[in-house]
Amino acid sequence: VILAGASVTIVTYSRNDVINQLYGVVLLPVSVAFIFYALYQYLRRTKMIRQKEPGPYVDIVGPTTLTVILMASIMTQFFVKLHAFMYD
Repeated sequence: VILAGASVTIVTYSRNDVINQLYGVVLLPVSVAFIFYALYQYLRRTKMIRQKEPGPYVDIVGPTTLTVILMASIMTQFFVKLHAFMYD
């Protein structure tokens, strides 16, 4: 939720800067993916607890995937800003 708030704030306060708006727009789907993943995990674990399943409750693939996506979006924005800084 904080990531979504940050991306909306970036888009709101960067009215004339297209690069910053692009960063906010790219970050928004990543934050929505985090929110839906958290909801999915909550519902899955709740179901497992209600049905008294022994587990496993740990997910290794989901957080790793989300982290790679977040790192890729931040690195992409860094290189876009670096390119704009060097050639403008």
